[in-house]
Amino acid sequence: MRYSGLLGRSIKYSISPLIHNEYYKANNICLEYKLFDIEKNNIEEFIHSVREKNIVGFNVTIPYKEHIISFLDEVTYPANYIGAVNTVVVRSDKLIGYNTDYYGFIKTLKDINFCIKGCKALVIGSGGAAKAVLYALYDNGASSIEVVARNQEALKNSKSIISKVWGFNEEFFLEDYQIVINCTPLGGGNHAEKQPINIISANKNTLFYDLNYVPEKSIFLSTGEIFGCRTINGKNMLFNQAYKAIEIWYENIDENL
Repeated sequence: MRYSGLLGRSIKYSISPLIHNEYYKANNICLEYKLFDIEKNNIEEFIHSVREKNIVGFNVTIPYKEHIISFLDEVTYPANYIGAVNTVVVRSDKLIGYNTDYYGFIKTLKDINFCIKGCKALVIGSGGAAKAVLYALYDNGASSIEVVARNQEALKNSKSIISKVWGFNEEFFLEDYQIVINCTPLGGGNHAEKQPINIISANKNTLFYDLNYVPEKSIFLSTGEIFGCRTINGKNMLFNQAYKAIEIWYENIDENL
């Protein structure tokens, strides 16, 4: 048996095994998806063991999307620009990093007929997922991309595509934005009671997008509903990036492993 899985920390809430294993079964793919809930100081040991454990590839989530890069032999576009990897292919001679969050985010917006081109966007967060969203917006023609960040140093390589950086202690009036995306864990499974930013007002035409999918309706999305806005959580993006990862693994399965 060969395996794939999810590398992260405190990830028991993840539905990725369900998504992947159901897809594998339905499509006669001989893989099993597991959770690799590993402490940071044990990642190197995990990386060195992937081939002997018959792991053909794995996804990467919080908090290791940037840290994992130091263990890889090659990083593809757009992961190399984003500076974050969420999918790794294991070959006999090298480990290759990809970013399918980028594709999953774009596909989800296309599915709901949201036009990125010309939009004004606010991205909340500066981690790996936020950077994937940032470059997806830029590559698809967003007219203005503003970011709410605690760690502005994390954005130093993306300054040229960011219109403005805000701090988390601001009050936000969102009437002029077409889309606001929460890319932080705040409001998600391990921080369900926390609101990512202080929202004072919003336009009913603004799309509130939370990359978290547990709980299904976060405080952030509930706030959007109060203002009459459209809302979407991260579940569809999770499915879309998962299918992209499966496609990449299937294309790259190394018979020498």
